[in-house]
Amino acid sequence: MNGTGARLVAPGREAAAIVGWLALTIGSAAVVLWGLDAVPRLFTGDSRGVQRVRTIEAAERALGERLFLPAYFPDTLVWPPASILVLRRPVPAVAVVFGREQADGGLICYQARGARATIPMALMPAGQVLVETPVEMPEGEARLVRLQSADGAIVNDLIWFLGDRTLGLRYDGPAEELLTIARSLRQRRP
Repeated sequence: MNGTGARLVAPGREAAAIVGWLALTIGSAAVVLWGLDAVPRLFTGDSRGVQRVRTIEAAERALGERLFLPAYFPDTLVWPPASILVLRRPVPAVAVVFGREQADGGLICYQARGARATIPMALMPAGQVLVETPVEMPEGEARLVRLQSADGAIVNDLIWFLGDRTLGLRYDGPAEELLTIARSLRQRRP
């Protein structure tokens, strides 16, 4: 104690106390913000940030541009889409799922915005690559990948770049039919 009755505190201990309170305050704020960020996912029902929308137009609004959709559909595929999924981060991306009339499976059209963007795995899950082949497309080269998906199904993926977009198709039918579908892709008109 000094002559005034006040206790002397070592300067190092006081600084450590201030830093500790500051860290606790920042950490608490981060936890609260993380919790608030999770609230929308409680309503969409998906913890990966994938949101289901009802219409092609809603997906286009989320992506910020018109979608490319196939003009050619094999007779076994059904319109309208069975589901439309949107992912806003890390890159804006959409998956339009077309089912089959009599069985599971079908066609999924993926589209991501950004030059040479990667389609996020939240929309296009990876699988075990069985064969990969380059394929010529009118817009340039694409990659045709035959793979076994996580559920054991054998599917064909076709991935290519068109301007500032990445386009992808996943199809459980023959590769030749997938190429016909891909070559028929057209951007929707307003």
